[in-house]
Amino acid sequence: MTTKLMTLTVALLLIVTGLKAQEEKKVATAQVSFAYPLGTNGHSSMHIANNYSFNILYGVNGGVKQFELGGIGNQNMGDVSGVQIGGLVNITDGASTGAIISGIANITSQSANGLHLTGITNYTQENANGAQISGIANVNGGTSIGLMLSGLANVAVDDMTGAQIGFINTAHQSMSGFQLGFINFANKMKGFQLGFINVADSLGGAALGFISIAKNGYYAFEASNSEVMYANLSYKMGKTQLYNIYTAGYSKYNNKDVYSYGLGLGTLIPLHKRHALAIEGVTNHIVYDSNWDELNLLNKMNLTYQFHVTKCISLIGGPSLNFYITDQKVDGKYGTLDMPSTIWKHEGNSNGQYMWIGYNVGINIRL
Repeated sequence: MTTKLMTLTVALLLIVTGLKAQEEKKVATAQVSFAYPLGTNGHSSMHIANNYSFNILYGVNGGVKQFELGGIGNQNMGDVSGVQIGGLVNITDGASTGAIISGIANITSQSANGLHLTGITNYTQENANGAQISGIANVNGGTSIGLMLSGLANVAVDDMTGAQIGFINTAHQSMSGFQLGFINFANKMKGFQLGFINVADSLGGAALGFISIAKNGYYAFEASNSEVMYANLSYKMGKTQLYNIYTAGYSKYNNKDVYSYGLGLGTLIPLHKRHALAIEGVTNHIVYDSNWDELNLLNKMNLTYQFHVTKCISLIGGPSLNFYITDQKVDGKYGTLDMPSTIWKHEGNSNGQYMWIGYNVGINIRL
């Protein structure tokens, strides 16, 4: 019984060893093919890795160690390292390391390390380290480290560390680094987002854009009064470190209505449990007598103290530095605001410029 068991064990070991030997790919110095299987390695080419590979049209090989060039494309059933250039496409069923360049697409079923450069899309099923540059899209199914640069979209399905630059950037797990695009999205953002629309479920950094949304962000309405505007209503959104300001106001001048609307940026600095200091810069367009087209800008730098009456309600007040530039005249004088005494002014043939110290008082309601 023991002899039979030993014989069976040895037989199984021989079979397994033989299978592994069959799975191991041969390595050839070089191969040349016209189109698979018309080449020096024939039908066996997918089982043979090459140091150098040249495919006049399209080749299917077992792998590349140094360099591969294909007129239309290259497909490898194993790993690729070194430099691979395909006129249209490179397809790698293993891992790729080095520089992979094509006219349309680079597709890697395992990890990608190095440079992937293509005209339309780079797709990596697993992890990607290095630089991915494409005309349309980069898509990574695993973790990503490095640069994703595209003309349209960058998609990191798992964690991303580095930079995403494109029209749309998405990191479905954590993003550590920098996103630059028209739309930026990250589940957990640790870094900086710069775009027209920035979205993060959790923002551990800052975002700068026209709209910045973070689940753990800062959102507040603010009603205030200043020396030149009877009433101002502002909405603030983003993070306390850096938030957007959207504002509108109303006043009167020379018995006619004056409206304002503007955009700005601010930062809120906690001082104590009930005290905080806001530093904000806002640019307002002033509309007088329904005239929307003339140069009429009021730029404000506000230093505003907040006293937290409750967790959500704060009383606010503080000084503001105002710079007003206008080319509108009323009764021969520049300006459509009841300006206080100025600390500086300049009146020329085309416009008037004025600077003064004002104030800002009101109430802040945090959402």
